[in-house]
Amino acid sequence: MGLYRKLAHMGFNLMLWGFIQMDAYNSIVNTMQQRDQQAISENLLPQNPGAVNITGTGLGAGNSFNILVNNLGGTSVSIASIYINNLSPTGSNDCYGSTAPCVANPAPSSTAYSFTGGNIQAGEINHYVFVNGISVGDGSGYKVVLSTTRGRLFSFYYPWPVSTPPPGGGNGLFVTNIGPLALYFDFKSFNFTQGSQTTSNSAFCMPSTGSVVFWVKIANTATDSTVKLKAQTMMQMQPYSANGFGQFVRMWIDDPSTRNPNNVVGYNEATNPYLLPVASASGPGPSVIVYFSAASQGAANAQTMGNQDNWITFIGFYYIYRNQPQGQTIPFMDFRTISSYPAGC
Repeated sequence: MGLYRKLAHMGFNLMLWGFIQMDAYNSIVNTMQQRDQQAISENLLPQNPGAVNITGTGLGAGNSFNILVNNLGGTSVSIASIYINNLSPTGSNDCYGSTAPCVANPAPSSTAYSFTGGNIQAGEINHYVFVNGISVGDGSGYKVVLSTTRGRLFSFYYPWPVSTPPPGGGNGLFVTNIGPLALYFDFKSFNFTQGSQTTSNSAFCMPSTGSVVFWVKIANTATDSTVKLKAQTMMQMQPYSANGFGQFVRMWIDDPSTRNPNNVVGYNEATNPYLLPVASASGPGPSVIVYFSAASQGAANAQTMGNQDNWITFIGFYYIYRNQPQGQTIPFMDFRTISSYPAGC
């Protein structure tokens, strides 16, 4: 009996050990999945002009600059290192060739460069990261990369690239940058068509009657991935006189072949998606016109604005970036609709 008891005891211990190991394995897997989700939720956005409060030129004590960032993600972000590469050594050869990149670590640092203010809370806007011992104000072109403790990389160029006007653009070009997207809103980048029109008109003042298709120009500012728009992308217009959600007008994206209300094609992201090309060192990728008119996702119809009013407009862009779904809500435009168009604009 003693032998049987020993064997049973050994078997029980072996089974218990197996449970403990499996529990430890599952705990590690859950922890790693949580870390991956937190990394994916990071969304640190450097703001134009990227580098501000610049003192001195090149390397040396007393030389410094601030990086202006917004944290648009769902979690706090901690910067582990900042990498500075000189892409165009017209002002100096610092951080170029064999000396690239210059790496700034959190202060106090054993290297010649350091930074402070590397912890950015979720939702924090206009946060300053102070970089000491180096300046990007010597006339060269720099790429600055922020590396987070979760392994994400966020970058910008200084001087901040001047966007090339998209085809059909002109004087008075304006652009807003949120996430990887650049949204243009000059007089030839926010347009509409009615009926069978193939040439669009500026949508800052437009008819209150008749079905319309909106034309919006956007581009990709990310250098590490294309952006594919998903079918959930939608414009929402709220009239000044609105006192409830029932008065809002919502329009989902149409197929890229759409031009006017007479030829609306429903959007199918699987067969004919909007795919925004990656950016280059000189600025955003080629712009793309995105069409809006559908009353629901994938619908092939066009709506009318219906009221004479001014409209506060938002666009919810939902897209695939770096093989992960992501969304941005962009406060976009204020425009006017009138029944006597074009008189009264």
